[in-house]
Amino acid sequence: MRTVVLGALVSLLFGLLMGGVGSASQAAETRATSRSVAARDYAQDVAVVTNQRRAAHQRTQLRQQACLQRHAELQAERMANRRQMFHQDLGVVLRRCGMRSVAENVAAGFPDGRSAVWGWMHSAGHRRNILTRSYRLTGVAARKGGGRWYVAQVFGRS
Repeated sequence: MRTVVLGALVSLLFGLLMGGVGSASQAAETRATSRSVAARDYAQDVAVVTNQRRAAHQRTQLRQQACLQRHAELQAERMANRRQMFHQDLGVVLRRCGMRSVAENVAAGFPDGRSAVWGWMHSAGHRRNILTRSYRLTGVAARKGGGRWYVAQVFGRS
């Protein structure tokens, strides 16, 4: 009888331990997915609010462009990893994306995309980038680093 009870306890303990390992792995995967969803939502808010601001000033809506998007993602990732806000070399973006002109807005520390665009609209240079009539294309990305959001929006004219 003792052997049966001991065997059952060992099996139960093993099952709990293995379930715990699976749960820890699943929890880490869920957190990573939540971060990527949150970053996507943040960037989407930037894109939507940027186009709302452009519409309010009789400007054409910006369309997402794959190459500009890749460069925005790389820049947001670099800033989050370094925990520092800075601009990328836009000459590289210009050449690699085949654009006639490009510009970039970067920000750090804003809690959401709406507030990031608000900050840009209250800065002459950033506002100019958002409202430049010739820009028709964009890429936007956000990443979190050290508890702060870092966002990059790249504008282009092909």
